[in-house]
Order: sequence, then C-alpha cells, then structure tokens
Amino acid sequence: MLKVTNLRETDNISPLMLRAYIAKKITALMNEYSVDTLDDIGCFVVLDKEEFSDFSISEMEFVEVLEIGDKYYLHGVRILGDSYGEDIYLPVEVLRK
Repeated sequence: MLKVTNLRETDNISPLMLRAYIAKKITALMNEYSVDTLDDIGCFVVLDKEEFSDFSISEMEFVEVLEIGDKYYLHGVRILGDSYGEDIYLPVEVLRK
C-alpha cells in the first residue's frame, strides 16, 4: 500500500500512466484548496493486487472501474471525516469476451 499526499510522493507510483493521472488530480486539488500538501484534505492510496481486502466496497462512497493507459483499476472514494477522504486505486484484470 502506498499513501500519497503530495507530488513528490508520486515518484513511487508505477506504472507511469497511473503516476501521471494521480499527479494531475493532486495538482488540481492543491490548486482548488490553495494548499501545498493534501495532509488535511485526504490522500491517494495505491494498492497492490494482493491487497484487495483493503478495498472494502461497502465503505466506499462510490466505486468505478477506470482504464488508465492499458491497465484497469477499481477506483473508490472512502470518506473518513467531514473534510478528509481517501481516493483508492486497486489494479484489476478485466475479462473481455
């Protein structure tokens, strides 16, 4: 599990397309709230496939499947307080017929 609250921490995210996607979202949130980090607002959480139990759908405000680059992610937002939330990404394989 990787928790990210600023642009510097996105360097640890792979693949590159997910890193760019999250960096863009962090930049937009920092500009919107006029902050240098997201410490008081929330964080982005990137899970490994094996950490699927950390993605409890019942705890999410909403859930969607995102295609970022050539990878698929189960994406959800968990609200932990009045002004704090987690944006969570879990890599998944999507079967196509």
